[in-house]
Amino acid sequence: MDGKVTLVEYDYMMEEYVRSTTGCPEPSDEEFAAQFKLDSRIVNREAELNKKLPDAVPKSWLTDHGGREYCLVATPNKVDPSDRTKQRMDISLFDKDDVPEAGEPANYAAIELSAECKPAEEADDPFDDNARNYQATSDRRRANFGQIISYAALVFAKQQRTHYLTVLFLGAMARIVRWDRGGAIVTKKFNYTEEPGKLARFFWHFVHLSKAQRGHDTSVAHVLSLSDDYRLMRARADNPRLKGDGDVKHAIGEHARHLFKESLKSNVPWYRIRVGGKQDGRDFLVGAPHFISPGLVGRGTRGYVAIDCSDPQGPFVYLKDAWRVAHESIEQEGSILAYLNDEKTGKVERVPTLVCHGDVDEQKTVSQDAWKMHHPDATDCPVKFHRHYRLVVKEVGLPMSQFESAEQLVYLLARCISAHGQAYKKGVIHRDISAGNVLIIVTERVVDGQLSQERDGILTDWELSTRVDAPEQPRQPDRTGTWQFMSAYTLNFPTVVIRVPDEIEAFFNVLLFSALRFLRHNCPDVSSFMHKYFEGFNKVEGEYCCGETKWNAINRGQIEFKGSKGIIFYIPSDPSDDSSEPPQTHPITFLIQDLLDKFSARYQLDPESAKAFVKAAPVTPPTPATKSSAYFSFFDSKGSNASKRRARKTGLTVIQEQELKEAAETLEDHDAVVDVFGSFITDPALDWPVKDTVPDQLRKDFRPGKDESVTPALSGTGSKRGLSHDGDPDSAPASKRRLTRSGRR
Repeated sequence: MDGKVTLVEYDYMMEEYVRSTTGCPEPSDEEFAAQFKLDSRIVNREAELNKKLPDAVPKSWLTDHGGREYCLVATPNKVDPSDRTKQRMDISLFDKDDVPEAGEPANYAAIELSAECKPAEEADDPFDDNARNYQATSDRRRANFGQIISYAALVFAKQQRTHYLTVLFLGAMARIVRWDRGGAIVTKKFNYTEEPGKLARFFWHFVHLSKAQRGHDTSVAHVLSLSDDYRLMRARADNPRLKGDGDVKHAIGEHARHLFKESLKSNVPWYRIRVGGKQDGRDFLVGAPHFISPGLVGRGTRGYVAIDCSDPQGPFVYLKDAWRVAHESIEQEGSILAYLNDEKTGKVERVPTLVCHGDVDEQKTVSQDAWKMHHPDATDCPVKFHRHYRLVVKEVGLPMSQFESAEQLVYLLARCISAHGQAYKKGVIHRDISAGNVLIIVTERVVDGQLSQERDGILTDWELSTRVDAPEQPRQPDRTGTWQFMSAYTLNFPTVVIRVPDEIEAFFNVLLFSALRFLRHNCPDVSSFMHKYFEGFNKVEGEYCCGETKWNAINRGQIEFKGSKGIIFYIPSDPSDDSSEPPQTHPITFLIQDLLDKFSARYQLDPESAKAFVKAAPVTPPTPATKSSAYFSFFDSKGSNASKRRARKTGLTVIQEQELKEAAETLEDHDAVVDVFGSFITDPALDWPVKDTVPDQLRKDFRPGKDESVTPALSGTGSKRGLSHDGDPDSAPASKRRLTRSGRR
């Protein structure tokens, strides 16, 4: 959320975002003030304020022009049972029909707005009117900032939302905050005990707003119990699709059906969602999201297994709902897929097959407009412009974590690298390789009465891809990619053009990520290493760059643990074998080391990559390889003989340097990289076990966001992200979790 807060006057907030257009006569300030009954002596006592503030707001303020009533309810002790974080909002506004009864839990899916009460005007204020980014710096105030962000993010997760409003009470003072996927717009503080008309006017106008103006996504419709849509969804969830001749039938697409059935179990609304325009769009039926990106600012991606209403008995499809970055250099993902799918220009294999796509009406963020309005002299706006967007593809994939053996993992990733190469030859580079974007697809055929299933890799999420030959133009702010899997080079140079070797390094990071979790090895603490390698970072002169652990591994060509000089994977021993023989080294060890050697060669020969980290440099004394790379920066400026001098200075011969170049050049060629993968699979001297996976070794309670060293915010990353300190979903690793709520209409 850093830099994404805009401070505005109360009148600006009301005029631009909370102005009712119903034409109903508005009470005067005097009338509002006369009805507001709150003992000002309790404003610094949080518990009493929570209890008495809702009763101080008269019902007339909370009744719309049609007579529909809303109610402010104290909810500090009410938890939505579907919320695993067990958050408690102090005060919530509900439609009268949705107010929880005494003893009932809160229902965050029905909240219209929320209020947070804090006793201290300054010490509890998460905003600072005098700070450069309007964000306070003390631990207490930053904690409060994180708290109100998490509440807003929770409502976005539980509802179909375009924006959301929060009232923040700070003793006798108050602020109004408007949240959207771009950032936050917050008013300056006002004294609601001295100017109750301001608070009253806000509530009065809010309840008179239309549903869309209050922040609801009106492009979706609830599926009502016992409706035709409801019956169709239940039937498709409960009954397999059968394929075959005669009496022999086989259930196909079962993994998709099971995912769809699971989405109907949780107590969340079911929806009919339109993709495309109002006239030419297509409707799809969905339950709970199969995937939801946590946090508030960013794309807010949701993934659904869906029924295509135009083919209700056909295969399930995958629907992606996101707030895409509306930047001139970024094409719509559906347009990219249409191009990659086009057989006339050479179809790219193993990428999703487009069904339909399009922006959702005129739903877009406005935080960037407010920021620009209040920073007229600024040349760069840190608040991104997002548009609501939906995409449907045919394939419903499995996560790569469901690979059945290390050999299969290597094969599947090689297939995805091949797909990346095909797309690159066609003029498109992906730019967001991550564990969440390489999936497994299962192709099913019935041959001679028998069901055949074949696994293959598929490279998904082309949202951040770009044309290779695209002309130079202003880039979107921040980095492009997923922090954990980005190359060390792109982490050190956030505005650098992403090249093929960077993408290959990202594929390697996916390989390492998967192998560390599900294969046996000598890493003593998987969670700790994962945090240091994938989440780690350095901060230099206010800019984030590659963390020490990843940098050392890639630059030196060796992954080290305490007490070990390199990573070794093992073949699981036979449980019945009681011998004391040491475990056998797994073949994947040699592939990973070979790739590390090639990355190390690249960095040794690239002086700029080393120079960036030398500037950051809170690292242990470098090995000779790191040291020689740093010297390259000096000798490269010396003219045509620099390479010879560099070879002498570092102890490398010209022949050795040529070998490094050949190793590094492999990373420029997709086919060569695939051959590297294949050479270890096909080597007759290497025995790849059929069964070698183990249960996930990453601690279930591992939450990197709780550590002090939190992954820096990435507004330019893909859709599958974790939480940074501010809950930005574009900040950190994938945290795929289900969305649940209480009650379905």
